[in-house]
Parts: sequence; C-alpha cells; structure tokens
Amino acid sequence: MVNFILTWCAEESQVIMTYVSSIMKYFALVFLLFLVCSIPDGLARQDKDSINSKLTVVVLPIVYFTPETSWVFGAGTVANFKLGQASETYESQIATGIAYSLYDQILTFSNWRIYTDENKNLFLGEVGWYRYVFFFYGIGPNVEEANRESYNAILPRFRFSYARQIKPNINLGLRYTFDNFKITEKLDGGLLTSGDYVGENGGAISGLGPLLIYDSRDNQLFPTKGNYLETSIQRFDGFLGSDFNYWNFMVDARKIFQLKKDQLLATNLLGQFNAGEAPFFALSQLGGNKVMRGLFEGKYRDMNLIAFQTEYRRMFLPRWGAVAFGGVGNVFSSENPFELGQTKVTYGVGGRFKLTKKKKLNLRLDLAHSPGEDLQFYFTFGEAF
Repeated sequence: MVNFILTWCAEESQVIMTYVSSIMKYFALVFLLFLVCSIPDGLARQDKDSINSKLTVVVLPIVYFTPETSWVFGAGTVANFKLGQASETYESQIATGIAYSLYDQILTFSNWRIYTDENKNLFLGEVGWYRYVFFFYGIGPNVEEANRESYNAILPRFRFSYARQIKPNINLGLRYTFDNFKITEKLDGGLLTSGDYVGENGGAISGLGPLLIYDSRDNQLFPTKGNYLETSIQRFDGFLGSDFNYWNFMVDARKIFQLKKDQLLATNLLGQFNAGEAPFFALSQLGGNKVMRGLFEGKYRDMNLIAFQTEYRRMFLPRWGAVAFGGVGNVFSSENPFELGQTKVTYGVGGRFKLTKKKKLNLRLDLAHSPGEDLQFYFTFGEAF
C-alpha cells in the first residue's frame, strides 16, 4: 500500500503543479519547533478571561535535545485558553520562549494557534529571530556523509495564516511566509562556495497564497481521534519582497485511530512540491523531530518530497506511555527523478511522560534509526504529528 502511494504521488506531482499553476498564482512553506523539559503542576496559574473561559499560563524551563541542535536550554511560557463557550470552541495556544544551544545557536520565538468563538476564525503564526548553525550535504536522494559541511546564518522569520470557517470543520483562508536568510559564515572551498546552488549567499523568501484546513479531531493540540488535512499553495515573488521566484504546494494529511481507550494509531502523509527558482534553504527536506525521525534534518533535500509515517501510541500507567513508529519517503526533482529503490526508511521506539495531570502535555524521548545512518536521539515536547 505504501509503495502504491509513493509511486502514485511521484507520477502525479508534476500534473498537480501544472494544473495548479494554470488556475492561479500561488505561494510557500517550512518549519521549526522548540520544546520543553519539565513542567511541575504547581507552575500553572489559572484565571478567568473576559468571556468566562479558563486561562492556563505555564512558565517553564526549556530543555531539549535534537541531533541538529545538541542540548538546548532556555525559558518560555505557554498559555492555553478558549475564546468562547468551552463545548463549542477549540482550545487556543500561544507559546513564547528564548533558548541557547550547545552549538552556539540562539532561538527566540513566539507562535500561536487561536480560534475565535465557535471556531469561526483561525489564526496561525510564528514570529522569531534565530542565530543558527545549519548543515548541508548537497541536493538529492544520494548525497554522501563525507560532503557534510556547516554554515552559520541569522534568520528573522514571520509566518501568518488566517482561515475562516465556511462549513463545520472546514476553514479557508490565506497564508503568508517570510524568512530572511543571512548567511554569516560558510566553509571555504565547500559546496556553498561552488556557485552551483541557488541561494548560496542567502536571501529573503516572501510568499502568499490560499490555505485550506479540514479538522475533525477531538482535540487540536493533543488529539486522540479524527482527521486533519492542511493544504496550501504559495507564490514567492519579487513583488512580495522575495529574492527568489517559485511556487510551493504543500499537503499534510493525518488520521488518528483510537484502537482502545489507552491505545492510538496515528498516520501522516506529507507532500511538498516546488516549481521555479527555489533556494537550497527552502527546498523540501526529510528528517528532524517531525518528518521521519532517524534522518538528520536537511541531509536529503530537493524540489519535491513525499513521506508517509505512522505511530502506535499506548499509555500503560496514568502518566507513562510508549510508542513505536516508522516512516518511508524520499526527495526528488527533474534532475533526480523519483525511484522507488531509493526510498528512505526510518523506524524507532520512544517513551512518553505526561507533564501535567489536567493537560495532555507529553515529554517525548525517541530513539530512531534509518539503515546506513547513525542512531538518532530526540528529547522534546509534544508529538511529531
């Protein structure tokens, strides 16, 4: 079944992009997440907001580990609230923090997911400033570990999405993405000094386009059942302030099955497709703590990406749980055509600890592997999908 999905998506991706571009001019994507170590229940503070919904504010230390950052330390706050009647309005969340990594990275961010009364409006976004160390191996599904090089960049970021409910569970709106990649240091004589890669001197990407979200999950922050579909089309263009002109199409489909009261099966199909002059830092990328754990984030990147992942989750004590997960996927382009035999495979196991009794806030420890790659360790907060 997975092989059929991958083959079909590869054959249809160019058809999709051609069809979409003939209808309208469209607009882009990518991501980053920052997470938490431990939240004692006593740190939570509860008040009433102006429309009598509970407001929970948690002040917490930030401690996490990923292969791309090493250990990260900082502080942040997470506010959960409802802007309407509890039974009819989804829970909103705003998270803000500042952190420092042992790779000498500085991360400052604020992100939000806000629903208005009766879910009539949805606001999504992120504002951040990052001093980051990135790693680059080249482009395509067959890069070599020996080609790995690091580069430093300063990255201001602004992302904003608005969607209006047009039918129950269906929201339609707009998405805007802005990143300004200022590369401050790179390897002399390395890949990014060769002149072979678009964007090797940095630059800004700025894109705008339509957004569609279908969400029937029982909880938008930590769901136990339901379906989720998010798709966007963005046009990055000079008239928006972008240094690069290209299209991006993204689809993120998730389904969660409740097998028993304490057992879930979560599935995720992700597709990211670019057309035009996309810079190397905005290409579709496998790996990281969200997309196919077990691969170093960005090792495999190209114009297009298809990935399918699944995860079995089980709680075996009131606050303790375990998971087993796996994924298949690859990157490809016209220069590097999709080949089923090059499909990347990842798998792993993990543990979960519920940080607060009232809120479904899980501390996540995952061990993941991909054949031919090093064993990867993730210590973060929240689920991958």
